[in-house]
Amino acid sequence: MPMKSPTGRIAGTFALAVALIAGCASQHVLRRAQLAEAQGDWDAAVLHYLEAVDAYPENISYRAGLMRAKIQSAQEHFKKGVRFYDANVLERALFEFRQAIELDPSNQYAVAEMQKVIDDLRAIEESKEPTRSIEEMKERTRGARPQPPVLDPRSKEEIDLLFPEPKSVKQIYRALGKAFGINVLFDPKLRDQEIGIELVDVDAESAIETLMRPVGHFYKVVDEHTIIIADDTPQNRRTYEDQVIQTFFLSNAEVKDVMTIIRSLISAKNVAANEQLNAIVLRDTADKVKVAEQIILTNDKARAEVVIDVELLEINTNKLSNLGLNLSQNQITSSLDLGGEDVPLRLSDVEFLNANNWVLTIPNFIFDFLKTATDAQLLAQPKLRITEGEKATLTIGDRVPIPTTTFNTSNVAGTNIVPITSFQYQDVGIKIDIEPRVHHNNQVSLQLRVEVSAISGNVDAPGGQSQPIIGQRTIESNIRLQDGETNFLAGLIRNDETSSESGIPGLSDIPVLGRLFKSNRRQNTRTDIVLTLTPHIIRRANITEADLLPIWVGTEANISFRGGSPRVESNVRGPFDNESRRDVEQRLRERLRSLPRGLQDANDVDNEDDEDDTPPEEDPVNQGVELAPTGGLEENGG
Repeated sequence: MPMKSPTGRIAGTFALAVALIAGCASQHVLRRAQLAEAQGDWDAAVLHYLEAVDAYPENISYRAGLMRAKIQSAQEHFKKGVRFYDANVLERALFEFRQAIELDPSNQYAVAEMQKVIDDLRAIEESKEPTRSIEEMKERTRGARPQPPVLDPRSKEEIDLLFPEPKSVKQIYRALGKAFGINVLFDPKLRDQEIGIELVDVDAESAIETLMRPVGHFYKVVDEHTIIIADDTPQNRRTYEDQVIQTFFLSNAEVKDVMTIIRSLISAKNVAANEQLNAIVLRDTADKVKVAEQIILTNDKARAEVVIDVELLEINTNKLSNLGLNLSQNQITSSLDLGGEDVPLRLSDVEFLNANNWVLTIPNFIFDFLKTATDAQLLAQPKLRITEGEKATLTIGDRVPIPTTTFNTSNVAGTNIVPITSFQYQDVGIKIDIEPRVHHNNQVSLQLRVEVSAISGNVDAPGGQSQPIIGQRTIESNIRLQDGETNFLAGLIRNDETSSESGIPGLSDIPVLGRLFKSNRRQNTRTDIVLTLTPHIIRRANITEADLLPIWVGTEANISFRGGSPRVESNVRGPFDNESRRDVEQRLRERLRSLPRGLQDANDVDNEDDEDDTPPEEDPVNQGVELAPTGGLEENGG
């Protein structure tokens, strides 16, 4: 054997020393990380495990320890963030939530809570610039729609309308037109009738609309000083009512659901769907379109979302005791040995048989001394983010192939039918189905189904195949929890006990000594499952106080956004009419002032500040009206 040189021995010694130093360093880092874990200092544990992983990236145990420390540290920062948020220390809460998300990006609950803090900070600072999202554009365009002309009587003073004796309704309309400076036109088919009416201190619009209700008329504003009156019939409504087309872009609701609501509530017939844009196009009267817009605004809400923390622990215990005497087989057999296999026995050979041709088989004696105890645990901690009304499924286990044999007469080999075997896979393990529903009092209802299955044995099937026997335990329940409340589900315990005794007949029955000739086998298998569920509401439906208020839509025969008004289009400001006529006129004047001087209308520029309600001095003859005294309209004076 050749001798190593002194240089080689020195190099080997040096390499061994370096390996020992590196091993000691890694063990030192690992001990520091484990010590930090024991002290609950998870931030320090993360740092030490990071150091260990950087030095030994191939070490799986270091990586597993780093992941465990990150999750625990993220939980600690999240709890601190919740405490700071409750104490209204928003900046520190934001820092803690960000730390939690950096350590555990899968923590969706922390992401939702951080967004709440950011929204609160923006609301306090009031420095957020308006975005140009579709939702913001919807808000900006809700008052800028073209509006029908608004009636503007020349006289704004209130009058007394006194006709105690029945009078022609057309004459009363003409008297009101003269009193308020309104041009009154009649539909050619309008039927005249007599009515008595007494009203005190009414303006033009109230007087006209109050008079129209008992006689069954409606009116349409032709321009600011002219109206046309007709009988309130469906045919006249179709003739005089203007229609608009509007497209509603839905953010959350389904097109088919909203179309069903619109058709059912306002009897809208001209409704079209754009599935690609998730939009609805509606053509109807201005009032019905406004009512439809309010209905869509109320129902187009995002559904609530819930994050459910699931903690599942399965404990399996198996104890086996097998002591005593066993035999290799339970019978003594005797057979003939004719000197070979498959040798036939002929009658002529019987006289030559002797004791050497007989073979006697005696079982062997086996003494068992076996005692085992096995403990196994399965721990799973998934987080499920579920939309309200949707079902989430969690499966932990295996997919077991189950053979299925079929016979087809067309698949024949000779005279025999060849069976066809296929395999169907079935989930075996733990399967959890959860469907949440978020209530308005911060409670969550969970429709829960827990199924626990395992292979408990096998059974012989036709064809020589073995089929598994699958044991199953199922629980279906509906529970209601507070936001953050933990539900503890236990009691899914299965305990199987097997006891058997075997021995040699006669000898095993001898008192005391009989124990030497028999065997006792005892087996105890226990399976226990513990399940905890903790729901966290991270998003709620954005329901406002305006959504809870009723909408006045008039009568069944005449759906109007204003309610019972006999006017064709409502002229009152609704929740979508953010600009009045005066605002529009003011904006038009501002635009005129911005034009070059030669393009401006002198009358518009000079009269831009004349915005009071005093009617201009005009010649009543040229206007075609007679202004009645402001003291009121009486039968004798009319």
